[in-house]
Amino acid sequence: ATGGWNGKVAEITTTEYINGAPQKIKAKFRAYDSYEESFRDYARLITETPRYADAAQSTGSAKAYATALKKAGYATDPEYASKLSRAIQSAEMAKRSQQS
Repeated sequence: ATGGWNGKVAEITTTEYINGAPQKIKAKFRAYDSYEESFRDYARLITETPRYADAAQSTGSAKAYATALKKAGYATDPEYASKLSRAIQSAEMAKRSQQS
């Protein structure tokens, strides 16, 4: 939750990578009343923030999307792109297996 956020916040201990080293810090995150509200705000962030323009255009594969998010500075974890792309691929596989 950056300084421009006027909604609810949750303060959580998280791992951030500073100069390549993991460090536990307390950070404020946006808080929502529903999953839908969260997803809508995330979609707005990705599609309306210029720094994420490449990610918004890289939806052809999970790896391309995750790599573009990481490159734009969405996360500090150096493994963020590979972790996110694996999670997306896993969810896609689970969805396919449920449809079979």
